[in-house]
Amino acid sequence: MDSKPYNPRNLKFVFVLTFLLILSVVILLYLLSLRNFLPFNTQNQYNWMNIFTVSSLLFSSLFSLSSLISYFLLRVVLKKEEGRELKIVCIKWGMFFTLGIFLVVLLNFFHILNIYWGLGILLVVIATSFVI
Repeated sequence: MDSKPYNPRNLKFVFVLTFLLILSVVILLYLLSLRNFLPFNTQNQYNWMNIFTVSSLLFSSLFSLSSLISYFLLRVVLKKEEGRELKIVCIKWGMFFTLGIFLVVLLNFFHILNIYWGLGILLVVIATSFVI
């Protein structure tokens, strides 16, 4: 019996996340290259449809990137065993980092919190989550 050095399900997991990342980045680059795709309309009010579109694409790209980074960090650096638990941990950490970064960027966009203060607070929260 010949055994494979990889698990096809884990390859599907990595390829789906990579495809999602590439697709969302390509769509974001296309939309940001358009002249009329602005966060403000002609009356200087928020264009919520454009903001929601960019936010959802940014959220999906950040999620897939952080999940891929956590997968490769756990799999290659820490030599974790492949399995369903590894994917669940990667998805949890990806969602945690994505929500944190997304919240900081969103608060900075609406001028509620400075980006440096937000990233500092996010780093403190991440550091305390590793300690606890």
